[in-house]
Amino acid sequence: MFALPCPPAAVIGVAGGQYRMVRVFKHDFFAATCLYEATGPAEIDRIVVKIYRTQPLLGLGMTWLGRCSRDHEKAIYSALAGIAGVPRWVGCVGETGFAAEYIDADPLDHVETPPPGYFDRMRVILDAIHARGVAYIDANKRSNMLVGPDGQAFLVDFQISLGGRDDWPGPLRALRARVVRYLQAKDIYYLCKHKRRLAPGELTADEERLSRRRQGWRAVYRTVAKRYRTVRRRLLGWMYRSGRLVSPTARLEDHRQPEKDTWRKD
Repeated sequence: MFALPCPPAAVIGVAGGQYRMVRVFKHDFFAATCLYEATGPAEIDRIVVKIYRTQPLLGLGMTWLGRCSRDHEKAIYSALAGIAGVPRWVGCVGETGFAAEYIDADPLDHVETPPPGYFDRMRVILDAIHARGVAYIDANKRSNMLVGPDGQAFLVDFQISLGGRDDWPGPLRALRARVVRYLQAKDIYYLCKHKRRLAPGELTADEERLSRRRQGWRAVYRTVAKRYRTVRRRLLGWMYRSGRLVSPTARLEDHRQPEKDTWRKD
C-alpha cells in the first residue's frame, strides 16, 4: 500500500548540500514526503523531499512510474519558476525523488480562520500559474494551500498539475489546451468555494456565482467519488485496525494528517 518499502535515507546530498531527515509529513501509495534540514552551510536551510514510488505492486516493478511522476513534477516546477508563492525547485534525489524549498507555514485545513485577504492572495498565485499555461487541478484540497505567519499564501504539491505540450501534433495540442483551460476554471471554482465557506464576508458577487457554478457531470462525479471514498475509507480502516496497514515511516510521522484521521478512527 505504501510507496516505499522502508524509511527514506536519514542523510542525503542535494544541490551541493548535506541534509538530515527531521520527519515524514506524509507517506501514501504514491510517495513519501519528508522534511530535511541542512547539516552544514547550504543555500536553503530546510527542504521538502518527495520520493515517488519504488515498491513493487503485485510483483511488478514500479520504479518506472516513480521516475515518470518525478519528471512530470519537475517539468511543472520549471514552468512555474519565479512565481511568488510557489516553492523553489532544489534538485533531484535518487531515482524517483526531488527536493524543493520548505515553506514554514500551516496547511489551510489546520487553520480555523484564515487571515483577511488570504484567498485574494491565493487567487494571485493561481492567476500567475494559469498565465504560464498550467492548471493546478488539486485546489479542492485545503492541505495543499499554506498560510504563512504573516498571512502569506503558498501553494504546494504539483503532482497532478497539467500544462500544455508544444511538441504534440496540432489537433492533440489544441485538445490538451482546451482541457487545461477547463481545469483552470475548476481551480477558480474550488478557490471560491473555500472562500465562501471560510471567509464568506469577503466573497464578491462574482465569486459567489463562481463558487456555485457546477456542470452536469459534477452530479455523476460526486456520486461516484463519494461512494469510492466511503468504500476506500472502510477498507483502509479495517486494514489499519487489523494491523495490516502499517506505514514503514509511522514512527517518523509526528504531524496530524486529517486525511488519515478519516480511517484511523476507532
